[in-house]
Amino acid sequence: MIIRVKFGKEGALRFIGHLDVLRTFQKIFRRAGIPMAYSQGFSPHPLMSFALPLGLGLSSEGEYLDAEIEETDPAQLLPRLRAATSADLPVYAVRILPDGTGNAMASVGRASYRLEIRPEWADMLRRGAERLLARESIPIEKETKTRTVEMDLRPCLYEMKILPAPAKSEGGEKPALYLEIAAGSKANVKPELVWTELLRAAGGPEDLKPCAVRRLDLMREDGTSLGTAGTEAQ
Repeated sequence: MIIRVKFGKEGALRFIGHLDVLRTFQKIFRRAGIPMAYSQGFSPHPLMSFALPLGLGLSSEGEYLDAEIEETDPAQLLPRLRAATSADLPVYAVRILPDGTGNAMASVGRASYRLEIRPEWADMLRRGAERLLARESIPIEKETKTRTVEMDLRPCLYEMKILPAPAKSEGGEKPALYLEIAAGSKANVKPELVWTELLRAAGGPEDLKPCAVRRLDLMREDGTSLGTAGTEAQ
């Protein structure tokens, strides 16, 4: 049985790396009493893969992992996982994937983010977003692990807009920049890169930083959420 788990990353766990998250979920499955399937060979390991590693310091409500498990009552999967994890690594949903479903990592084509901003920046960034989206091409240089590459950012920007602060915000929430950008193996764009180009287009100070960055979801290239694959475990 192959399942897809949707989870979040909050609080202090925003600052742990991808490998730590992987090891933590292996422990969560053991605590939950959900037997995992293992690879064959000299050094067997649990068959688990993640959609797209999240940058350090970012919170999220749209992370995904695929895991192959031994036959288990589907109705028990979500409550067991929730009981075995913490508030900083919440599990939102579990879905059963049919045979032939592409794994989460290979399926990612887009990601959406919410970048919290100060109210006084909203008009400036709105103008910058309009200018960027009106361009046919946005040539930039992108740093990789080994070299600097030239690319056109414009085809990687699917949506960019300013969201107002909630009308009745008890927690002092701020307005935000919403981004839907290319992600995954074909073209992976980080929100920080878009933020830099947005400031240039807006004519704002280059040292401005978003107050907080939160990943909202991961999607296929057509914009369909990875959380819609398969059927809900129940």
